[in-house]
Amino acid sequence: MEPGQSRGGGTQPPPPGDAWTALSYLLSGFLLFGGIGWGLDALMGTRVLTPVGLLFGGAASLYLIYIRYVKS
Repeated sequence: MEPGQSRGGGTQPPPPGDAWTALSYLLSGFLLFGGIGWGLDALMGTRVLTPVGLLFGGAASLYLIYIRYVKS
């Protein structure tokens, strides 16, 4: 048996550091796109781009987490 395999034939759970990485992806998506939306709202005098940026950032980060951990 190889060192990276379990006896049950299933896959191993991800290392504990992966949870922190996924959380940092999620937070950075909200902060980055929410901040861009907030900045554009301040420049244009609107109030709609911050929530749009937050929603887009959350969706983009969830997609990145899906691609990185679920699909691989």
